[in-house]
Amino acid sequence: MTRRSRWLVTGCALALAVTAREARADIIFSNFGPGGTFNTGNGNPIGFDFFTGDNDAQADSFVPGGTFALNSLTLALASLNRTNSAPLTVSIAGSSGLLPGPALESWTIGAGVLPTFGSLFTPLSLTSILQPTLIVGLRYWVTVSGSGTDSNAWNLTLLTDANPTATSVNGGATYSRLGLTPGAVRLDGTAVPEPSEWVLTASGLAFIAGVGRRRRPRNGV
Repeated sequence: MTRRSRWLVTGCALALAVTAREARADIIFSNFGPGGTFNTGNGNPIGFDFFTGDNDAQADSFVPGGTFALNSLTLALASLNRTNSAPLTVSIAGSSGLLPGPALESWTIGAGVLPTFGSLFTPLSLTSILQPTLIVGLRYWVTVSGSGTDSNAWNLTLLTDANPTATSVNGGATYSRLGLTPGAVRLDGTAVPEPSEWVLTASGLAFIAGVGRRRRPRNGV
């Protein structure tokens, strides 16, 4: 193999490696236990709170370890005594101070969709249409709110999750930090290359193009 051929192969390999990383699906964050397990017997209230009469909403936070485009969101949500008679709203939001900020994307869960609390069920998976970019090192929030006359629950994680949580007693209008155990949640996405990787890819492609131009025959020879 000539030196030019070796450089051509190297340039192709670099470009393909970065492209493959860009297309790879990753777990952005998850506090589900092994095999997707969660606490079936305990949860944070969503909607009407039997004990206080409040309209509760819950928010769990996380910090991505890389920059990702969001693909999907999975939560362990259940109805109390089959009371999922009204829609719920799930959102992914940025931070405003130490509390949930504006929503980046929201989903509506229709009435009668949720399984019964206390049973072993398959968590609900929501597909992202907007695919917002979640930036490494920044804190984001997953929020769930419901009707003030409807009682549901966000089943808790079985793991130790030190990320802050927030609770609203007015349907998500305002939040406060009560130190509740987080609900079980998982976010999946596609890794977004760092700027240096984009430069590497561009350099590799430019090198390949340059080699191709130098090897082009001249004067029909």
